Amino acid sequence: MKLTILGSGTVVPNGARNSAGYFVELPDARVMLDCGAGTVHALDRYGLPWERMTHLFISHFHVDHAGELASLFFAFCYGLRSQRTEPLTLLGPAGLENIIDGLKSAFGSKVFEPKFPVNVQVVKPGDRFELGPESSLAVAKTPHTPESLAARIENRGRALCYTGDTAYDEDLAGFFSRADVLISECSFREPWPDKRHLSIAEAARLATRASVAKLIVTHFYFDVDEAELKAELERGYDGEVVIGRDGLSVEV
Repeated sequence: MKLTILGSGTVVPNGARNSAGYFVELPDARVMLDCGAGTVHALDRYGLPWERMTHLFISHFHVDHAGELASLFFAFCYGLRSQRTEPLTLLGPAGLENIIDGLKSAFGSKVFEPKFPVNVQVVKPGDRFELGPESSLAVAKTPHTPESLAARIENRGRALCYTGDTAYDEDLAGFFSRADVLISECSFREPWPDKRHLSIAEAARLATRASVAKLIVTHFYFDVDEAELKAELERGYDGEVVIGRDGLSVEV
């Protein structure tokens, strides 16, 4: 299993960090997690097999996580360099159909009609979806928006988890339990009472409670000093810490 970060930033424009997006290559599937601004062109920039993507998972409908959906499907309609017949499955929380209908209304229905099958699958907390003969994706609710979800991808005894956007939640620690890699949002230096996001200390605490082997932090609303941030996280978590950045690839 190989993870590539397409976007480690937020909605705030940043020349070094796209909005949220990740690409996971499995032996039997190729999965994109979220599709924020800048991530569609990043797929090609980092040499990823985007034309053979099998699944796209949307964690929630904030624009920095779903804002390039129409652009991605436009690329599937007109940017493929070879013919494709394999289906693409779009996974997302309740309301996914409304988002697609709205984009069709804005840009025309043909944007979502590439020359291969597209399956839209609404997933709810507790669901587990088979990505391929040896891979699966499970989802759990996060305290962020009414629809927001976290994801856990498993293949051959290995597990990669993604928080999406979330506040701290003990139940999520159980969902992420003993993952090989946890991609965690790390929005703020200190907790903001009115913002449902993780602070540095909360991201470290979540990884510790879940006993994950490696913590990759992303989704920063603050300027990142990598050495300083790594040291802060290591005060609350004794596993391996990686500071996420666009283009970073990690074998899981």
